[in-house]
Amino acid sequence: MPSVNPARCATVSSLLAAVALSCTLLLAGCSVEDEKSGPRIELEVAVFEGGYGIDWHKSVARQYEQMHPDVKIDLWGDPRVDEKLKPRILRRNPPDLVSCILPVWKLIVADKLYPLDEALDTMAYGQDMTWRQSLVPGLLAPYQYEGKSYAMPTNLGVWACWYDRRQFREHGWEVPETWGQFTSLCEKIKAAGIAPIAFQGKYPTYAWSTLLSLYQRLVPLEKWYEMQDIKPGAFLEPEFIRAAELLQDMGTKYFEPGAMAMTHTESQLEFVNGRAAMVFCGLWLKNEMKDATPEGFEMACFAVPMVEGGAGDPKAIYGGGGENFLVLRDARHPKEALDFLKYMVSLEPAQTYIRQLDTLSPVANSVKGIEISPELQSAVDVLESSSCIYSDRLSNLYLEFGKSSMPDALAALLSGKMTPQQFGETLEAAIEAVRSNPDIYKPPAMGVPE
Repeated sequence: MPSVNPARCATVSSLLAAVALSCTLLLAGCSVEDEKSGPRIELEVAVFEGGYGIDWHKSVARQYEQMHPDVKIDLWGDPRVDEKLKPRILRRNPPDLVSCILPVWKLIVADKLYPLDEALDTMAYGQDMTWRQSLVPGLLAPYQYEGKSYAMPTNLGVWACWYDRRQFREHGWEVPETWGQFTSLCEKIKAAGIAPIAFQGKYPTYAWSTLLSLYQRLVPLEKWYEMQDIKPGAFLEPEFIRAAELLQDMGTKYFEPGAMAMTHTESQLEFVNGRAAMVFCGLWLKNEMKDATPEGFEMACFAVPMVEGGAGDPKAIYGGGGENFLVLRDARHPKEALDFLKYMVSLEPAQTYIRQLDTLSPVANSVKGIEISPELQSAVDVLESSSCIYSDRLSNLYLEFGKSSMPDALAALLSGKMTPQQFGETLEAAIEAVRSNPDIYKPPAMGVPE
């Protein structure tokens, strides 16, 4: 064993002590500096990564960080974000802000969401009005509970029929104004050897918005909203059965062969490649298909045509807010998340959203003064000529109905395996199960929103 030199050990000990003292002083200096600047808040934001992607969300996060140097935003997205969020919500460690398709009403009633109203009544970013006043009227109504708002849409949706102007021009086809003209157009398209309509058949709920639009064309909005308020017998009304007949005729006569087995992108590829002349879809269509759309394609849209003899408003449009964001009650920084959300849904980011993603924002008048694409202008024209926007809450409020009963019945109706009357009876039975279940929350009657 080697011998120990006491003098050398003393020298080394003194050196180590000096180094330790220096490190302590340095750390103390850093600690004081941190206290002066304040701790940096880290917000976690989880986004459903669908047709609009998440590039815009990330760019807004970077802008907000520049405005708020004390905030760092970790923003991530996933097409299956819901599956990743559920266990975290149960463990009470969710992200601060989320965009997802979770059972929002269950979260509201269970007090799992942080209300937005304290921010809604503060001044909007970049405008001389409150955040609430800056929004398109009525968009917050679907998720209001006991006088408070719990979900904020980032886009304004419009359900429409899309077509290629160039193809229509080449064949001399005209945009229909009535359902009779629409079916006559479909016959002309078939005669030209082209499928009239592409359909996202693997996800039959794509037909739900068209069905509700047809029903609205047949009845006044007061009656239409009775279905939303789950009035007994609403799905058995003669006009609803008639709307189901029109939808079934469209599916069995005019859908592209094999449509019921196609995904949304497969069917939309048929559309942009000219093998199908039309497709019913939301405003996300262009952005979702931008990498597959050939040069020269002139995408445009028209509203669901009026049904002859119907008592509905011919200018009402099915639409409303989408891509909803929620602030979780168990989040680490709900107030800071709410402020970031307020910035995200403000005028300047809204205009970049419109330009970048070719869609509309819930911020009122955000399309004014900016250059937009011809495709989006087509949708704006539809909106500007409309009398009002109406929207559905059944499928989001009653999950078993929206995710099982209704999609299965739609698939059977569209493929001719169920009559329109059987379809109505099936949906009425499904909603009766909701009515009679005391454990399912039913909000007060919605009525016609102002």
